[in-house]
Amino acid sequence: MPRPIIIAVITAAVIGVSSNACTRERGSPEAAPIVASASEKGCTADAQCPQDFCDRSTCQVPLGVYGRACKPVPRTPEGPRDGKLNVCGAYLSLDGRCRSCQSDEQCRSELGAPRCSKLEGEPGFRCGNPSP
Repeated sequence: MPRPIIIAVITAAVIGVSSNACTRERGSPEAAPIVASASEKGCTADAQCPQDFCDRSTCQVPLGVYGRACKPVPRTPEGPRDGKLNVCGAYLSLDGRCRSCQSDEQCRSELGAPRCSKLEGEPGFRCGNPSP
């Protein structure tokens, strides 16, 4: 096959695969988020887990920001961490990883967010103001 045809075939395959995940309609059975399932194994430290990530005493699979390696950012003069430098989004930087929150108070003191809650379709518990 001539080189331009090979490039065109590869490009079409990549576009077809990547656009499939982006065009699913919300609420369709195919729209379920790709969330790796957690192990049922209990843990107290990352090293005890197959994916080296222990969150809320259960082995979890890092996904996107959740479980990412990080460093705590400095606090603002008002007290919470500087959100502009936070790489964990709604998760907390704890023990070198972006992890779940444990309480509303922890979210208020660390990020200035009102609540710690589970967001449907997302891994772990996150800080924020969930919609009713």
